[in-house]
Amino acid sequence: MTENLRIALIQQRAAGRSCGTFWENRQENLHRAVTAIHQAAQNGADLVLFPELWSHSYEGPFPGVFDHPHDPRFEKERREFAASAVERDGDYLRTLQQAARESHIGAVVTALTQGEKKPRNTAFFLGKDGEILLTYDKVHTCDFSMEALMENGEQFFTCDFEGVRVGVMICFDREFPESARELMLQGSEVILVPNACGFDPARLNQLSTRAFENMVDIAMANYPDTGWGQSCVFTPFVFGPDGPRENRLFCAGDTQEGIFCVDLDMQALRTWRQENVWGEKYRRPQAYHRLSGASSLR
Repeated sequence: MTENLRIALIQQRAAGRSCGTFWENRQENLHRAVTAIHQAAQNGADLVLFPELWSHSYEGPFPGVFDHPHDPRFEKERREFAASAVERDGDYLRTLQQAARESHIGAVVTALTQGEKKPRNTAFFLGKDGEILLTYDKVHTCDFSMEALMENGEQFFTCDFEGVRVGVMICFDREFPESARELMLQGSEVILVPNACGFDPARLNQLSTRAFENMVDIAMANYPDTGWGQSCVFTPFVFGPDGPRENRLFCAGDTQEGIFCVDLDMQALRTWRQENVWGEKYRRPQAYHRLSGASSLR
């Protein structure tokens, strides 16, 4: 089994609406993604992680979409936005698969993709041979905002990557403990989080807690901007020989741009899981009657 895993976090800007049409930006962002994949491989990374909705830079189709996604004045823009979604078996994804294959690197690439009735917020996990290891559609879409224009996924997935069990959740999924818990119960040792939002101590603490309570490593990649950024990696190692310790392994600045490589000690993680008490070891699922049912607060 893999003992060390080097992850490259992409904290760079993608081309947005001010640069051209969604179709033009798709091509520019594809070019930027291919370049980043090759650069990450040159830096010795095993796996590269992109922010959320890289194909469209997490920009909406019209002004005010984040507050009023169904504004009746912008029906044309909504149609164009949906039409620009990436085909799941099209040239956009095939080009990224080829880049991963050429550089012999894994990649979690993100895009607005074609769904059944509306577009989806999707992450594709590509193996070092370019094959798709998993396709994940964001479960907890932000239906109070622009993502009301999308349809949500229905379940979480994990896959084997070079002998490491890896799961994926996207941005707002992070704010629901059940997301990471489900991935842990599927065997995840590492959880990858493409992200696109402002980041603050509360959200950093969410990732810290998810890592600790599930005994997993968690890596997040975000776009750079004032109050954003802070792409980071957390381990579950909250105690050391001398007592409590910081479990943040790495955190970029908010406006800092770059490709940041972080090494994960998988052998240390596996030893931690064997010797400590969190995660699945002492759960009492028979007592959690409401966790699998509909919320009474809706």
